[in-house]
Amino acid sequence: MSLFLGVLPSGYIFMIGLALALLINYPGGNVQMQRIAAHSSAALSMGMIILAAGSMLGILAGTGMLTSIAKDLVQVLPGSMVGQLHIFLGLFGLPMELLLSTDAYYFGLMPVTLEVVENYGVEPASVVYALIIGNIIGTFISPLSPALWLALGLAGLDLGRHIRYSFWWMWGFSLVLFGVAWALGLF
Repeated sequence: MSLFLGVLPSGYIFMIGLALALLINYPGGNVQMQRIAAHSSAALSMGMIILAAGSMLGILAGTGMLTSIAKDLVQVLPGSMVGQLHIFLGLFGLPMELLLSTDAYYFGLMPVTLEVVENYGVEPASVVYALIIGNIIGTFISPLSPALWLALGLAGLDLGRHIRYSFWWMWGFSLVLFGVAWALGLF
């Protein structure tokens, strides 16, 4: 409720909730430290990923490397495809999720794509819509998704078997959603 009311910043609310959850569920100090130690590496890892991605984007944009990458990509691609690059990448968003992590997709591929199609009058929102559809669905088959590993582990399932079964169904579903988004004029 505090998050909705805006009584305190969300970071404070999270810390108060964590302290209360630890006190209620693990009354002893030693048990609390064991629980924190068991999960701290994942939390620190996520924080480092966000900091690294922000640094990388800042460096790429601030030094002009992002523009340079985009210009080089435009020279390599066929002229008719450059203005439609976001559409092509969006159609293959789900299979690319098997090769790229979500961070690489959003912090590496998306900024380059935005830079490339900007000169062709493509709105940034159109690029985001096109790229996000396949990627969001692809997260649920990506071997680079911690949530998927957790879910499959809890269900007692194998990742390879899950991908073999789900890949075509999920890609088909993402293509249907892509078609609906196209029909709605989102890109």
